[in-house]
Amino acid sequence: MFQPMRSPPEGRRAWPAGRRAAGRPWRPGLLIAVLLFLPGVVLAQNAAELRAFDAAARAFQDAIYDRAEKEFGQFVGSFPESPRVPEAILFQAQSALKQQSLKGTVDLLTAHLAKAGTLTDQYHYWLAEAHLKSNNYQAAADSFARLIKDFPSSARLLEASYGEALARFKMRDWRRVADLLRPTNGTFRQSAQVRGNDELVARGQLLLGEALLEQRDYGSAETAVSLLPEKDLIPEFKWRRQYLLCRIQVAGQRLPEALANTTNLLVLASATGQPLFQAETTELQGRILEQLNQLEAAAQAYERNLAEGTPAERRRHAFLKIIELTLAQKKFGAASELLQAFFTRYPEEVTSDLALLTLGELHLKQHFAGWETNAAGAVTNPPAATNHLQLALAHFEKLLKTFTNSALSGKALLNKGWCLWTDGKIPESQVAFRAAAEQLPFSEEQAVARFKLADAQFQQGSLTNARRNFRLVINDYSDLPRVKDTLFDQALYKILLASSDLGDLAGASDAMGKILAGYPNSFFSDRSMLLVGQNMTLAGKPGEARAVFAKFAAQFSASPLLPEVELALVRTYVQERDWPSAIKNYEVWIGRFGTNRLRPLAEYNQAWVNYRAGHESNAFRLFTNFVARFATNDLAPSAQYWTGDYYFRQGDFVNAEINYQRVFQDWPTNALSYPARMRAGLAATARRSYKDASDYFAALLNNNHCPPALAAEALFALGDTITARDADAAKPLQKFSDAVVPFSKIPQQYPASPLVPRAWGAIGNCYLQLGTQDLKNYDYALDAYQKALASATDVSTRSQAEVGLGLVLERQSSSPETPALLKAAFDHYYNVVIGKNLLPGETPDPFWTREAGLAAARLAEDQRRWEVVVNIYNRLLSVLPPMRPALEKRIEKAREQLR
Repeated sequence: MFQPMRSPPEGRRAWPAGRRAAGRPWRPGLLIAVLLFLPGVVLAQNAAELRAFDAAARAFQDAIYDRAEKEFGQFVGSFPESPRVPEAILFQAQSALKQQSLKGTVDLLTAHLAKAGTLTDQYHYWLAEAHLKSNNYQAAADSFARLIKDFPSSARLLEASYGEALARFKMRDWRRVADLLRPTNGTFRQSAQVRGNDELVARGQLLLGEALLEQRDYGSAETAVSLLPEKDLIPEFKWRRQYLLCRIQVAGQRLPEALANTTNLLVLASATGQPLFQAETTELQGRILEQLNQLEAAAQAYERNLAEGTPAERRRHAFLKIIELTLAQKKFGAASELLQAFFTRYPEEVTSDLALLTLGELHLKQHFAGWETNAAGAVTNPPAATNHLQLALAHFEKLLKTFTNSALSGKALLNKGWCLWTDGKIPESQVAFRAAAEQLPFSEEQAVARFKLADAQFQQGSLTNARRNFRLVINDYSDLPRVKDTLFDQALYKILLASSDLGDLAGASDAMGKILAGYPNSFFSDRSMLLVGQNMTLAGKPGEARAVFAKFAAQFSASPLLPEVELALVRTYVQERDWPSAIKNYEVWIGRFGTNRLRPLAEYNQAWVNYRAGHESNAFRLFTNFVARFATNDLAPSAQYWTGDYYFRQGDFVNAEINYQRVFQDWPTNALSYPARMRAGLAATARRSYKDASDYFAALLNNNHCPPALAAEALFALGDTITARDADAAKPLQKFSDAVVPFSKIPQQYPASPLVPRAWGAIGNCYLQLGTQDLKNYDYALDAYQKALASATDVSTRSQAEVGLGLVLERQSSSPETPALLKAAFDHYYNVVIGKNLLPGETPDPFWTREAGLAAARLAEDQRRWEVVVNIYNRLLSVLPPMRPALEKRIEKAREQLR
């Protein structure tokens, strides 16, 4: 919502010049002039008093408020008996208010209110303003109301009546706002007749429209705003009027009409010359298109707010909205690229609340996408094997902990609730959903939070509370069509179940009647029962879902949805990981519904379930047949990719490469074409065809659409391939110089990639080799290993870096600092041996522990520190049991030296 402005800036007008009423808000200079001639003010003061007051007044008039505050205070102290003391205190208070010294303003006016005399109404007014700026809305409303009640002839009545309404609006007392601004015999309307062209009249009318909009009285809101004569308004208020009318139409679900009106709104925004209004208009247009489910068009609308000149905060918001809309279209690769571009453009936003929310939503939607893909029979690992859900939860929790007053807390809580719900932590999700429902504004998201709160209560057997919240969803959100269409039938069904379990036959009958009357094609139709079963499956209740599907099959045996239902029934066995039952039922389904449009999906699932059951030969046959029969099906690239993986696992890298090639050759626009090219490169590497492998990786890197994460992998693999190739006899170390180039591009071009630490380690390895031809390269190696050590999140990379540092220091030990360098080298090796580089919960990497232990023992042997040698080998025994025979021999030799 575009927040209504407070009291208008002094001197601003809503109407063109020549139509301003004499009673508009006073300028400071005019206020001083009026105060100087108020009745009862004695002007014949001594010269010192006059000069002191005049000097302070000039400072105020020149907006030197710190000086004015000080000098008016000095005036009161120097001339306590002066009749101008009330004026001086009023100016002193206003000076403090201008400097945002809100408490000082309140304290000063309150302390001297009893002696304000003819300025008492002014004291009340500025006291109310100070309360309003302090967000003490109740005190502000009370002060404005007292002015109106006690001083019916005050020149501040219009300001006070608007001020009280604004304070009530901030308190979300919408009904009271309307009661203050709408009646023709009220103070606001009466004052407006006298100062009809005043800007406050326009502001008050718009505020009335806002209040009525909040009450969802859309007709009255539109009438109130339409009463403003557009032709008499200045450009800013023409825009405000039209903007509010569009919002009213959106709230009333007159979306096509609102969308059409945004065209004129854009023109009005441009006429104001204020980039903020243009950005607000663009955002509104984007929101409307989003509600119309025109996601691509909505993203294009938001792109206008990426232009230079748009306020920075709006540009950031537009960027994130485009990412959100891209996520909604399940374009996860594109969303990741956009997010990386966002962080590149706004590096300070990496840990902002918006960024945390967006990152969390990206991981959450990737988790659900993975679930859906696996539920459809994908060959990838099930969601439990990924960390998207936990990463999403971590981002939402970080937002809530770091940004305690964020406007995005409600969304974060809702998403946190979904994470916990999906993870089976129903009680914890209930807490999150409740907090989300309390913090979110009236919206579809709030309705979802309320529904999920009820759902969590229902799951835990708190039926009375669940039923109450389900009823709140139905009673409070009937104005939101998408909520009504997607949640009401489910809420009514849960109310029916809860009422039945509570023995409330009347409640159950009422819910049933509403379902039959309002949703005749929903829960008690074939489609609705299918959805109920699917929802149960998604909720992790495959047994209950199977019962629903079985009931469907018996009740709607002639339904065209029967094949879909039977297929959904088979997937309940998949969710239970009951592979034999799933395999058997897929075979039965294919036999019964061989000509159904869902047959490709069933055959793909059949192959995937065989793979999950360990029947790789059957899976290979089924996937191969699937590609041959359904080459144009969306799942064909996935089946072909699996075939490549099958050969790769068998060590048949030639056929693996051929099958990966088919993915990106036959389906070049499919998302799997990029990882397939990567896997082809790895297969070529495995068969030692480094030239072919390099070509695959280079092709990925030359494709502008390659996902950033995969591009980083390709750079790393290219570097590895270069180092693995045969050395040039003339330039045996050249390959290491060549490899540094792709490795270095990873931290340069993809600084957020998890491969960055490993890339630094690989760079260190290359410079370690190159150090034999130029000692300066050892310094480069040290720098690279130190960066790897500092940035690594896994124990293997940290251990490799520690060992690398030790090796470099050893090679540099020919200098005079040899003892110190060797000691430092030993320390690095020993850090790995004793696990000093481990984080809580980590276990040592066996390979690098072995390398570090042998290197440390070698240095100790060179220094004839035999006790140290024995201890190091004993430590290795506990970590590396397979090396026991060799280590025991070494231990015995060291002990002989000790003896």
